[in-house]
Amino acid sequence: MNQSSQGSLQDTRWYDSARFIAGSLIGLGCIFAWRVFLTKWVNLIPDECSYWAWSRHLDWSYFDNSGMVAYLIRLSTTLFGEQTPFAVRFPFLLFSALGTYLVYRVSADLFERRSHAVIAALALNLTPIMLLGASAAMHDNALTFFWIAALWGAARFIKTEKPSWFYFIGVSAGLSIQSKYTGVLILPSFLLFLLWSKAHRRWLRRKEPWIGALIAGLFALPILLWNMGHDWAPVLHILFIGSGSHSLLRRSLDGLGYHLAQFLAVSPLFYCALLASLGWSAARNLTKPRPQEALLLCFSLPLLLFGIMAFIGHVEAHWAFMGYASAAILAVEVITGGRIDESRKPWKWFGRKFFAWGAVLALGMVLLVVLHGWLGLLPASVERKLGKADRIIWETRGWAGLGKHVAKLRQDGDVIAADSYQLCALLEFNVPGHPEVRYLAPWKRPTQFDVWQPSYDNLKGRQVLFVSPHPLEPTSKFLTTIYDNFSRVERLPSYEVMYHGSVIRKIYVCRGYDFNPFSPRRLGPRSLFYRDY
Repeated sequence: MNQSSQGSLQDTRWYDSARFIAGSLIGLGCIFAWRVFLTKWVNLIPDECSYWAWSRHLDWSYFDNSGMVAYLIRLSTTLFGEQTPFAVRFPFLLFSALGTYLVYRVSADLFERRSHAVIAALALNLTPIMLLGASAAMHDNALTFFWIAALWGAARFIKTEKPSWFYFIGVSAGLSIQSKYTGVLILPSFLLFLLWSKAHRRWLRRKEPWIGALIAGLFALPILLWNMGHDWAPVLHILFIGSGSHSLLRRSLDGLGYHLAQFLAVSPLFYCALLASLGWSAARNLTKPRPQEALLLCFSLPLLLFGIMAFIGHVEAHWAFMGYASAAILAVEVITGGRIDESRKPWKWFGRKFFAWGAVLALGMVLLVVLHGWLGLLPASVERKLGKADRIIWETRGWAGLGKHVAKLRQDGDVIAADSYQLCALLEFNVPGHPEVRYLAPWKRPTQFDVWQPSYDNLKGRQVLFVSPHPLEPTSKFLTTIYDNFSRVERLPSYEVMYHGSVIRKIYVCRGYDFNPFSPRRLGPRSLFYRDY
């Protein structure tokens, strides 16, 4: 072997060095410390407040999705004995650590290369979406953890061929479904693997895989019964949200926007490496699959599925993220293997410098987000125009202050109400004492608050402290409001969200007297369907 070849081979094994492994472990420790900081010191964002509100009303399922996020929050806040951001997020902080370890274990069990496993765990945690959101109290973090647990069970099955792992996979799949409806994709993903891998196809003739699927189905049964009891309104709600535009151009732009969001959420260089690796592996395993790679490809199915659906209907950027864990493991194995085999010239670009620049770019993007959220990198004039479009500022600034403002204005006998479910939840969490807040709106957008309180009849004659991002005005031919359902409306000081010394948005507060849900327009009972009363 000549000197050049020896240098090239040494470069392919940079990840085997004790220095790199030690540095990676330190890096993972720093990432976890960063998550602890976010968990404790950053106030809950609107969606987290919504799920915290769910945890106050435990049920078999909820209007927007299944209920694992609510169960975890309720368990944690009960154990801590307090309603704080740290108590709300703690289970998901724990899941982020355990999920990282399971990613390491999956890679080590499938390929028996611990250095590769460390890279996979580190690379996944370096993505912007993981750095910023892995400990958030969200459906997707619970789903991702149980998805990885199912993947680990499948990896252990490949290594040991013990049929008891099918039961573990069934439980993990069931907990994934309890975390989010899309958790059901574990079942077709694993079925696809068993069909694709010739060495494991015979297991489909045994009872254990089907018992595992039955176990998963038992976890889904309460969700199905809850949906049946609510006329399948939650399913129709999800289908409504996922429906796309009738315009081909708009659907195409939405699809491109989804993939741009993936490009940024994973970070550009890492995303390119993932796509290249998945494509390469799929092509070489198409007819003669290696079980290890076939399993990871099958558990990456959400990436393909939602990537295609984005051009057909509306797909949120985070819906497919559970597929990235297996994709990261596979990418590391494909790239490291390709660099050792010098005949695979494309992989020479994905070496130590590529990984370093990928990490720098990902961290740089996160730093920009953090600086913008903390200091504000845009002028106030631009922020006012962007409004809710800038979710970094919209979701993190002003809500704690609004809670204190509303508390000062509240009088004995006031019922606090708002005209959006997110604002209701934000007020419940941020107003001292965590009072119940009523969803009070004349429009047809159904919410979880309509499940709890479908009728306004019990508010007749009450005094309502009404909070809205828009001033409450009398009903006109352009807009229907609840103004005329009060005998008198008193305008109170609005809450101003400040940014660089300027007001970028206002939250309006008024007090309505002697509420009448029957006149001049009958309000409620609220429908769980997208239609008027």
